[in-house]
Amino acid sequence: MVSVVSVATHAGVSPATVSRVLAGRVPVATETRARVLKAIEELGYRPNEVARSLRAGRGRSVALVTGDIEQGIYATLAKHVQGELEALGLDLVLFNLGHRQDRLRHFLERAPSLGLRGVLLSSPHVMDMQELGPVMRAAAKSGIDILSVSTDLSPFGFTSIVHDDAGGAALATEHLFARKRTPVAFVGRIATSEVGRARFEGYRKILKARGHKVDPKLVWDISQGYRADAGYQAMAEALDQGLSFRGVVAASDELALGCVAAVVDRGLIIPGDMAVVGFGGLAWGAFSRPALTTVSLDTAAIAEAVGHFFKTRESSAWPDKRQLMPARLVLRQSS
Repeated sequence: MVSVVSVATHAGVSPATVSRVLAGRVPVATETRARVLKAIEELGYRPNEVARSLRAGRGRSVALVTGDIEQGIYATLAKHVQGELEALGLDLVLFNLGHRQDRLRHFLERAPSLGLRGVLLSSPHVMDMQELGPVMRAAAKSGIDILSVSTDLSPFGFTSIVHDDAGGAALATEHLFARKRTPVAFVGRIATSEVGRARFEGYRKILKARGHKVDPKLVWDISQGYRADAGYQAMAEALDQGLSFRGVVAASDELALGCVAAVVDRGLIIPGDMAVVGFGGLAWGAFSRPALTTVSLDTAAIAEAVGHFFKTRESSAWPDKRQLMPARLVLRQSS
């Protein structure tokens, strides 16, 4: 790897002179500058962007930290965020937690040495803020902007740009009641996911408003993640047990897909025998058969808000620690 020292030797100048030419902020004699630029071209020197960021005290990379990159919603979010950041001259780097808090802690501990401009936390998991809070505050104190784009961390002092998960689940549950697809079951990760808890609360709110109690047998707190196989297993077990219900609110589109498959495999008809509503609004839902009714989450709006945050961060304080993005129910064949 070509270094600044190599360039300086080739050009017959000091390393400090090469650094001044690269920085472009300090005047350098025209002839000297030309020799340095020629040496850079001949040697193929490329500056170390991380090192430059650390020297400048402000990086140009933003890390998107996801709970599970294989989930479709994170891939969609990454695409939109990258577009917004590129327009500002910023780069996106991706870090996958794999559902592990220890990986998040270790990443946050290393963040100041990585020359990052910001960290976008997009993990739905329940966070131990007693453990993570001090690490996050230390990273923020070093100059890194920390935003949450999945769970609301504003009570802990961190800017949060999040979807209205409870409101979205309430829309889905109310829709099934209006279509008389009751009793209504719920499948999602509740115990270990803040997002799952919020969606369950929206479901429970409508049951209470409708004068119904939550039936524990119709609440399936899965532990395998938001995958189709987990939805399939939960639905298959409920049907095999002969439980009585006619509608399901699934806390992700992937879970809903698994539920639909289990229903069809048992010779039942959707939505005649069972109605299913997903969560996320992933594009493939429109092309499944039956097409999937879903609570659509506007990841483009989240990304736009993230871009606005970094665009205005230098000139003014962010006006609100919490920005809530509304969810929208998209009606299709499955309900």
